[in-house]
Amino acid sequence: MSVSLSFFAFEPGAAGVPAGSGTGAFVTGLVKLLRESEPGLEVHTRWLRPVERRVTGRLDGLRAASRWVAFEVGRMLRDRSRYLLFIYPKLPILAHVEEPTMLRLAHASFRVLAAKSLLTRQRVVVIIEDLPVEMAEGRAIGGGPASTLNVKRLRGMERTLFRSADRIVLPAGFVDTVSDRYGLDPSSFRTFRRNIYPSPATLEAPKDLDFESGKVNFFYSGAVDSHLAANFREVLRSIRNAPEARLHVCGPGVEPLREWLSELDVPNVRQYGQLRVEQHDWLARQCDVGLILYPTDNPYNHLTPTMKYSAYLANGLAVLSTDLRSVAENVRADGVGQAMPIRELALEILRWATRPKLWPEFKSNAAKQAEVIRSGSEMKGWVEEIAQDR
Repeated sequence: MSVSLSFFAFEPGAAGVPAGSGTGAFVTGLVKLLRESEPGLEVHTRWLRPVERRVTGRLDGLRAASRWVAFEVGRMLRDRSRYLLFIYPKLPILAHVEEPTMLRLAHASFRVLAAKSLLTRQRVVVIIEDLPVEMAEGRAIGGGPASTLNVKRLRGMERTLFRSADRIVLPAGFVDTVSDRYGLDPSSFRTFRRNIYPSPATLEAPKDLDFESGKVNFFYSGAVDSHLAANFREVLRSIRNAPEARLHVCGPGVEPLREWLSELDVPNVRQYGQLRVEQHDWLARQCDVGLILYPTDNPYNHLTPTMKYSAYLANGLAVLSTDLRSVAENVRADGVGQAMPIRELALEILRWATRPKLWPEFKSNAAKQAEVIRSGSEMKGWVEEIAQDR
């Protein structure tokens, strides 16, 4: 008899959860991995309902959100599967992280869930995708807006949820932060170095995507906003000085990039906005080098391996990145590129754009890693443990 597992997550492609987002890709790949486990798991996907949006006023909003949380938590408490799997912080509450009433309700709900797991021996598995407090505080340290999160309440909820977990699956860079703060037994941790990214092996050219190739094609995937401004401008200056190269950018944040392109007069950048998954991956495969440009003055950026890195490898791209600790460690271990301070990185982009012989070996190494990333083999260990109920 197979072991049963219920996976609570927002369905990729549902309102507010783009299928091509980091979370959407992660959930899609994870469901595939769970369903293909050996021995077989009895997998139940418990898709979380979208939050009700058609409300007026704060009180109506609280009522709607309360109904939503009550429904989702009720499903969790009634669920009889041997394992319950959650992705933190994409839980039924954190769409309302600034609302104290909702946080109190969430904390109480997860206390009940923890008590249930003790009484019924039902096992809870938590995958930590992000740490909201550290993310917000890191943005503030890096010159962004001050955090408005209810830190005390969020820490309390994390403590309750993480301590109730039989296993915690998390990026290696998060281990010290989570372990030290909550006094967790390291034996409960299962780490991963890179994310799963379920890009298919082959893709047909989208009929509605206009691609103009350069001598060397750089690719940037992800949101473009103010915290990337300084780094992006450095890169744009380099691209401008390599007229035969192209930079292809896809993701939300069209206006900031449009302003920077106009300001710096960079004609060889192509902007696509938010693409469908198949468009995004096809476009990536027409390119040579993927860029990771997160600022290094934000401490949080050093902890996460970033889905962007896995998406680039899954599509066979060499990588140039700012010198973020976790990303730099991956780049060196995989032999797929370089990680360095932004000024040096901008110069390296110009070198790669004008001397194409500098990057083919990195791109070849990335192509060798593509199937590993797409299959999620790094996560198969803990999935097999669950399938064997041990």
